[in-house]
Amino acid sequence: MSGEATVSAPGKTILFGEHAAVYGHPALVTALDHRMTVTARTSASLERGTVRLEIPALRIERTVASTQALHAVREPGDLAILAVRIGTEDLGPHPIGLHLRIESTIPSGSGFGSSAALAVAVVAACRFACGDDIAPDEIARLALSIERHQHGRASGVDVQAVLRGGMLWCRLSEDGALEREELPASARLDAFRLFHSGAPNETTGEMIDAVRRLQDRDPARIREAFATIEAAARDGRAALMGGDDPAFVPIVRRAEAALEALGVVPGGVLEAIRAIEAEGGAAKISGAGGRSGAGAGLVLVVHPDPTWHARFTPPAGWMAHNVRLGAEGLRTEVAA
Repeated sequence: MSGEATVSAPGKTILFGEHAAVYGHPALVTALDHRMTVTARTSASLERGTVRLEIPALRIERTVASTQALHAVREPGDLAILAVRIGTEDLGPHPIGLHLRIESTIPSGSGFGSSAALAVAVVAACRFACGDDIAPDEIARLALSIERHQHGRASGVDVQAVLRGGMLWCRLSEDGALEREELPASARLDAFRLFHSGAPNETTGEMIDAVRRLQDRDPARIREAFATIEAAARDGRAALMGGDDPAFVPIVRRAEAALEALGVVPGGVLEAIRAIEAEGGAAKISGAGGRSGAGAGLVLVVHPDPTWHARFTPPAGWMAHNVRLGAEGLRTEVAA
């Protein structure tokens, strides 16, 4: 008997705390209402242990063994196969294979949480299709394992954001557990505008490695930058909860300056941010950022004058993303 399940997961943005979150500092993160939809179906026409993968937007149709060794995620679709393997390996051998279809409106490789959404949604869809009522905490554990396989060191913030939805205050404890607090839906998120500045040349894993190497060379610089990022996260949380939109401009500027000290803001994006600051606003990257090229992925923009946004002309190559912040997390679309 075949089983089928369709789930969807949102994207995310880190309002404050990127990079520092990997080293135990708090992060303020919220789900974005871009969504990835994954349908998993057990299929008697597929041999045991095989996956039929379809990603129409990438023109991918592959049939592979889910147990194949993936030492690195190199090709489009590899992460999905890895997610199936890690997400189902404790279920034991299956008599039939899995058909997996993925559709998404989340930009990839740019700080919008596409890999976390994929990890969470593939694990959930496959387990539900196999008749397993997996708990959210177990989905998070497996999805984080997938994220760490791809990116190396990962805090788990992205996974929690796309799984739980809403807005979260997260911190990685010394024992490796991610502490989280779900903040009330009444928090003001409409002061932020989101722009895609273009995909960075570097991967998230490469940017995490670059910060780690900088820490080895200049630990004092890293400590100072992380302390500033944490202070911005705490002040940003207070401003959100208090509805103090004008306070975001100096907070965002401080956070951006610290990210620049980490070397994760390429020159072209930095120049555009300086221009926004010259008009009285503020902007910062959200996510791992980049080191070269014209783009750094997701950029947050704030301004004390709400009418300014309507007059703002984005820099060349930037695309506005008018999506709801604080979106719903993992959602079952079709019952198994």
